Amino acid sequence: MENCLVFFDVDGTLLFRNNYISPRTIAQINRLRGAGHRIFINTGRCRALIVPELTRSISFDGFVCGSTYVEYHGEVLHSKRIDPDTVRAVCAFCLERGVCGILEGERQVYSVGGSVFHKTLDITDRLDEYMADPDEMRLTKVTFSRPLTPDEAAFFPALRIINFEYKDQCSEGILAGYTKAFGMELLAKRFSVPRERIVAFGDSVNDIEMLQYAGTSVIMQTADHLLDVFATFRTESDVEGVA
Repeated sequence: MENCLVFFDVDGTLLFRNNYISPRTIAQINRLRGAGHRIFINTGRCRALIVPELTRSISFDGFVCGSTYVEYHGEVLHSKRIDPDTVRAVCAFCLERGVCGILEGERQVYSVGGSVFHKTLDITDRLDEYMADPDEMRLTKVTFSRPLTPDEAAFFPALRIINFEYKDQCSEGILAGYTKAFGMELLAKRFSVPRERIVAFGDSVNDIEMLQYAGTSVIMQTADHLLDVFATFRTESDVEGVA
């Protein structure tokens, strides 16, 4: 079989409650890589949120994080950060509206207005310090603790707001013009792999472009049925669906 590029979403695809990943999934992905295929994480998470549970037992070839960050064997192939004015606007919005904002970076994850998702560095009381030079945080994505209305999303023209109302009741903001397909296309060109030899696994609305780009696309058992039109297969399990 000719070698493929295989991309895996994280939350709800590989990783489940308490950062659990199925041993069967670990074994099958390692078998896949052992057969010569290149395997990648393709997640809405930032690079700083690639938890040890994901990499302890699987040697991924690279990571596509937050749509704008692409890494291959430790080499950063692309990284586009959120501009300082947008960072300041996000922080002001969160404080004014009582929304928790997660500022996701390459090296660290910060929070404004509390934290409801991940272990973060709370900078609410130190905003002046951090907002003096927001680019130092190397932010590639933001997450809000609730879905945003269209009027609220309009406050951030540099971001594409994706609402998650099916499972998580939150929203994420990634840089406009980017989707999960961006890193796939970049890597496909680097390795001269046609789309028919690209495979993607996902479960959520932010996976749509990833599923569309792949020659073969797989969605998890309980993925929203709006994803059916983009999927080649639906699994018979969530936790062991990838396996």
